[in-house]
Order: sequence, then structure tokens, then C-alpha cells
Amino acid sequence: MSLSPLDASHSTAAVFTPIKSGGLVEEVCKRIELAVESGLLKSGQRLPNEIEMSASLGVSAVTVREALALLRDQGLIRTTRGRNGGSFVTENSFPSEARTREKLLSLTPYEIADISLHLQAISVACAGAAALRAGPEDIASMRSHLRPEESLDEADAMFAWRREASEFMLAVAMAARSARMARELWNLQSDAGTLSMLPFEDPNFCELTATLNESITNAIEAQDPIAAEARMRDLCMAGNEWLLAEYAREADLNHSL
Repeated sequence: MSLSPLDASHSTAAVFTPIKSGGLVEEVCKRIELAVESGLLKSGQRLPNEIEMSASLGVSAVTVREALALLRDQGLIRTTRGRNGGSFVTENSFPSEARTREKLLSLTPYEIADISLHLQAISVACAGAAALRAGPEDIASMRSHLRPEESLDEADAMFAWRREASEFMLAVAMAARSARMARELWNLQSDAGTLSMLPFEDPNFCELTATLNESITNAIEAQDPIAAEARMRDLCMAGNEWLLAEYAREADLNHSL
């Protein structure tokens, strides 16, 4: 089942899902900016061409062209001509941890929990459905995204862990064989991506994620929807608890200054 016309990774597909409301040029810019900030789009990564992007986002090619021009002016992307040309995320455009923490503190604990609850509802449903519908290729895809390469340096590790975790979640959604749930999860990954990056600065959280993702994969492979849903729920709750604890720590630190 193909849910996107793009020949791309699951996380890239999450960025280029249809835009439903708002000023279209501004929304296209915001979607790509957030994707770079959250690590869903990597430094130097090639973007879909204007025709592919307009079809995926559900906007006109003119809207895409205007958005790309604004992003070039901001220095976020560069465009080259020729056979190997196209638009690319500017090299060294790493996600901003400071901006991510600023976003975290702009929310209330209730809003953080609400975002996590929404993600949990969709993710748990995907895991349960995947346990009933996944095939060998789906299982192989999940196992390929349990952890990033060990050769990464510390500066790149957080972003690599975040990306692999996103790819894993979207592989589960694909295995669920539900277009509605997959698209909803893709939208959540894109919109809340900056917040979900923060926990991966913690090596303990990274290892917990890898352990739980392996347990989820094992349960799906064993066609055990109850276990798959339970472990996915554990994973979502772990992320929520980490963010709430970090919010409290940052808030206390700001009050003491």
C-alpha cells in the first residue's frame, strides 16, 4: 500500500502530507521549517520536486514555488540547476535545541500530556492493527530502525536516534494497513516533531526506546496485538513522562534565575 507518491523514507513522507488550512505559502514554509528543526529532514537532504511536493501537500505548484523562494531567502534551503539539480536543505542546518526547549516551555503540562495522549491513541491502534496484518517485509523494516549507527559522534547522535524512532513508528503505521491511521500519525510526527526530539539527548531514554521498539516488533511478529499495544503504550508514556520531568526542571531553573 502506497500512501505517498514520493519515493522517500517514512519520516520524509510525514513532512509532505496534505495541508488542510491556513495561509498556504506560510503553511508550506512552516511545515519544512519544523521538519528541519525536528530532524525529520536532514542537512543536505534533497526535497521532492515542485510537482511532487504540490501533489503531496495538496497545493498548487505556484504555492510551492513561492514557499521555496521564501525558504531560500531565509537560508534554509538552496536550489541548483541541471540534471542533478533541485532544492536541498542547507548543509549544517541542524535542529535547534534552544528553540525546541522554548517550545516546550511555551506549553502547559496539560497541553504536553494532551499531545502525548493523542500520539498514544493513534500509535497504540497502529500497533494492534499491525500485529494482525504485518508481513515479513514489515517486520524487517521495523528491525532496521531500532537504533542508529554506532559510529555517530555525540553531536549527531540525538538527531539520528530521533530519526530512527520516527522511521520505526511510521513503519508500524504502514504495517497496520490503515491509510487513515497512517496519515494521522504522519501528521503528528510532522507537527510535534520538535518536542519529540528532546528526550533523545538522554542516552538512557535512547536505550529504553530501542528496547521497547524491539519488544513491539517481537509482539507484532508473534501476532499478539495485546502485547504490541501494551508495549507501544509504555513507549508513549515514557516520552510523556520524560517531557513533563524536563518541563518541571526547566521551569524550576528559570524561576531560580
